Amino acid sequence: MVFYRRDAALEDAGRSLIASALRQFGPTGLEPDSIALTLVVPGLTDAIPRGFGHRGDCPIYPASVIKLFYLVAAQGWLEAGRLRPSAELDRALAAMIRESSNDATNHLVDLLTGTTSGPELSPAALARWLARRRAVNRYFARWKWPEFAAINATQKTWDEGPYGREHQSRFTVENNRNRLTTDATARLLGAINAGEAVSPAHSAAMRALLARDLDPAVWRDCPEAQVGGFLGEGLPDGARLWSKAGWTSETRQDAALIELPGGRSFTLVVFTEGRSLAQNERLLPFLAREAAEAVGTL
Repeated sequence: MVFYRRDAALEDAGRSLIASALRQFGPTGLEPDSIALTLVVPGLTDAIPRGFGHRGDCPIYPASVIKLFYLVAAQGWLEAGRLRPSAELDRALAAMIRESSNDATNHLVDLLTGTTSGPELSPAALARWLARRRAVNRYFARWKWPEFAAINATQKTWDEGPYGREHQSRFTVENNRNRLTTDATARLLGAINAGEAVSPAHSAAMRALLARDLDPAVWRDCPEAQVGGFLGEGLPDGARLWSKAGWTSETRQDAALIELPGGRSFTLVVFTEGRSLAQNERLLPFLAREAAEAVGTL
């Protein structure tokens, strides 16, 4: 069961989108099971959105898209009084989302979970540490959204790799790598867009951080802008974008709220796996361009 309603026209458009991508990028490594995609558009006559998913419920390593979930958790902690507002907190949240800073993210994971990195721990101490580190998982479990059942948000993000207790958490605990689905990510983005993530005020603050400047003069030579090589690059002139991308040597991911020049809007989340796709800077812009054209005709 998913949060969106199946729609024949959108289903056809989604299948055509995947088929077109496979024709275009199959020779460079794209296969049906190396990509997951969720496309969601507003409902025609009711509040239930229409959607299409290709492997949308498959748990996948999300790279820095996990930072979107840490952002929402931080706003939830602020709302509950578990974090105090401060200029330093604002600085870390902005760096985590706007620049995809791993240092900022890891600081926020410490604040959210009451854990710190450090030397290896004994089994008993590690068990206590892991229980605290799972605080973000417990938070989203309380939302009782079926899409969140398969996610895991327990790991920091690294430029090189984890050491000490972080290495224990990642490599000695079974199935403890960060994981998301494109369906779960799309639903969270939709909640932010609708003002339903934590509260309207907190949703507005998150949306402001996720806003991307689509002026090529801003993003062309700036990978941290998360537009070039990602969904934003494929959007038409006059579009607006709110997004969080992720990339490693083995993955290239993006999660976006998109508003087209004519006012039509949609959510598009794409996760890819494999070294060739991680290095492919044309696939995600292609998918955004094709999706924008399809949504414009629905």
